Amino acid sequence: MASVGTIVGVDGHEGFVDQAKHPSWWSDAPRPAVGDRMHVAVLDASRTPVRLSALPDDIRMARALRYTEPLEQLCPPPPAVAEDLEWDAVEAALGTALPADYKRLVQAYGGGLFAGTLWVLEPGCPNASYDLIAQTAEREEILRELWEAGEDRPPELLDRDVRLVPWGFDEGAGHFLYWLVQPDVEPEEWTVILNEGRGPLWETSPVSCSHFILDVVAGTTTSFYFTDLDGIVDPDHRTRFVPNAEILGRGYGLTEV
Repeated sequence: MASVGTIVGVDGHEGFVDQAKHPSWWSDAPRPAVGDRMHVAVLDASRTPVRLSALPDDIRMARALRYTEPLEQLCPPPPAVAEDLEWDAVEAALGTALPADYKRLVQAYGGGLFAGTLWVLEPGCPNASYDLIAQTAEREEILRELWEAGEDRPPELLDRDVRLVPWGFDEGAGHFLYWLVQPDVEPEEWTVILNEGRGPLWETSPVSCSHFILDVVAGTTTSFYFTDLDGIVDPDHRTRFVPNAEILGRGYGLTEV
């Protein structure tokens, strides 16, 4: 450890964490020591050694960009921008923080349809069927009634402290996509679990929501429910995003620019 930072090993290579890029610089967190393991984000891969950050905000931002940037290149956002959202209010209404990659998706795209099939919910949509907060409450009630009626829970939900928060759905087939929210698991580590629309089956995917969407758009998904879209979705729509405002009418959270 140098006086200005810390040399760390990353996949057989050296990286450098500037002292101001470690939580101990900003809080009472312990200073890094030999043998410590830490999560880091790459700040500048062109330098030797590679510059890294162990700050939570930098790590969250890196995770948000990991799949949203290639998604935006493959499927460009609409020529409009989403209105600024009060994410603190949204998260307070849901009772949980949300992943950074989802926030970036909503800021870049708003709510709407990817690949002609996968609809992403957005907070504050006037139509409750496409609103993140309204659908969270509705789906919790629906699932509670199903389980009280005797439908089996998937193994991932046998722990009663696990919660499901919906973020998207396939309107045609009725499949709902949820985050699997587990105690003491950070939102950036949440993975996707799907409930089929016309049956009791569930499917887990150990990826973030932006990773899941990117795979669907790119045609590389391993999800059983989205692998055979070629005969269903027009090829021209595979890499197209259609915002709520275009599908549902004006006034749905997008501002023309």
